[in-house]
Amino acid sequence: MFVGWSARWLDPFLRGSATVTSGRVGYRATMFIVLAALGDSDCEAIDGGLLAQPANALSSLAFTIVGLALIPWALSAPDAERRVRGAVVAGLVLTGIGSLLYHGPQGPGSQFAHDISFLVVLLVIGVADIAAGSGRSMLWSWTVTTVLVVTTVVALVAFPTATNLFTGGTLVVVVIGDILLHRGGHRSQPWYAIAMGAMLVAIGAFVFGRSGAWLCDPSSHLQAHAAWHLVGAIALGSYAVATGAARVERRAAAGS
Repeated sequence: MFVGWSARWLDPFLRGSATVTSGRVGYRATMFIVLAALGDSDCEAIDGGLLAQPANALSSLAFTIVGLALIPWALSAPDAERRVRGAVVAGLVLTGIGSLLYHGPQGPGSQFAHDISFLVVLLVIGVADIAAGSGRSMLWSWTVTTVLVVTTVVALVAFPTATNLFTGGTLVVVVIGDILLHRGGHRSQPWYAIAMGAMLVAIGAFVFGRSGAWLCDPSSHLQAHAAWHLVGAIALGSYAVATGAARVERRAAAGS
């Protein structure tokens, strides 16, 4: 545990923090709790029931529902793409379950399940997009994905409090994949537009729904972090559909 000074605008980004005011100076000391209670940075008050954070827990199932809804989309794809889509569907289903465990029973390993399932979905999409956008093989795609997933698993076990750092690195992979995949067009409308719009709303709900942030009311049944789950699931599902179509187009064009 250590104490450091932070500007007020950083508060929404801080995980597991408590703040105190220092007299007339106007600074706020932020105490970072390394072994903080699970979910304590997600605003909703934690109680002793089966679902420690009911709104956050139940809304987590949006990812599972979106994953299940995408099963026909996955099955309709060509063979190589079908495996990518199947991994995305499985990852979305597990993301919802992992988040439910994290915000619900909060048993041992729930934070790991919460973190790794979401990151795997991003890695599968990001690396598959890089491979399709750069003309690399599916073998290359799965090899790189496997290496990155194993590395992420080891890193999460070794540094369980550095989730945001690992998420940032994973998003870099997604952004690179997006640029390579769409540099010649191939954006699937309206799914890409829906994904981008929902993503902006989801990010806003996530950032400003953190503990101590503008939209945080721990006692409310309407939680901004729950909105992040709902809209984030729509964003990720829509992005998966948009990039899936673009990958098929790019690989078909490369083979012609």
